Amino acid sequence: MNAHEKLIESMAKAIHAQKYTGSHSWDSIPDFVRQTYREYAKAAIPIVYNVLRDPTNEMIDAANRARPSVTSRTIQAAVDASPLNPNGKI
Repeated sequence: MNAHEKLIESMAKAIHAQKYTGSHSWDSIPDFVRQTYREYAKAAIPIVYNVLRDPTNEMIDAANRARPSVTSRTIQAAVDASPLNPNGKI
């Protein structure tokens, strides 16, 4: 399982945990139900990716306060190299 697939699985488990308050653990639910949660995660990841990849001025300012000389391109490169990138590392 690559980093992107691990992220999908992790998000699917988190969505399940948030939505389902019963006694069924992730491992005890049928695979077709787990697949539904994976599809939810796959739908959410591009939204998060796009938000992070197009940093707002506030995001750039916060990054600069943490580490001077951070640019929007620096942030984009970091997001591109992350598991959020559905195309793998660019």
